[in-house]
Amino acid sequence: MELLLNIKGLFRDQQELRDMVRKRKICYDHEPYYITTKKGELIQIGFQINLYATLPENVEDRTADSAEYGGVERDVTLLAEALSNTCDPIHMCESTTIEPGRITYSPDRKMRPDVTVHIPVFDQNNFGHPVDDSVRNAFHMGIKLIESAGVQKIRWQD
Repeated sequence: MELLLNIKGLFRDQQELRDMVRKRKICYDHEPYYITTKKGELIQIGFQINLYATLPENVEDRTADSAEYGGVERDVTLLAEALSNTCDPIHMCESTTIEPGRITYSPDRKMRPDVTVHIPVFDQNNFGHPVDDSVRNAFHMGIKLIESAGVQKIRWQD
């Protein structure tokens, strides 16, 4: 069974989604999602999936002020929304752009200018409890779903 993102109302079809992923060279990484308890201890309650989309290489102004920035931010946010719509809404939280209008650079992605969107994955109905199998399963399913759309791990490779 092929895993597909729920793109209803976001993309015409799966091919349009895959074309956008390729155009924006979207890749991802992830990290633990922690909170601090009342006693000051760190506890992992979930994960955070980070999506990175870049500005077109043929554009001279590859900054947040460029005309292309808004389109890149919109596209990567639509991908994050499709993931949130597909996975268990109790666990896959609403995505957030790192800071609207901000470009990030990482040696992991050869210092390309990236628009970054974070997707926290934790149990919203029982906030604060340690990671359990339900949260882990939602996280792993999310990774499989974005990879099925062509999103690559850590860096884009043609």
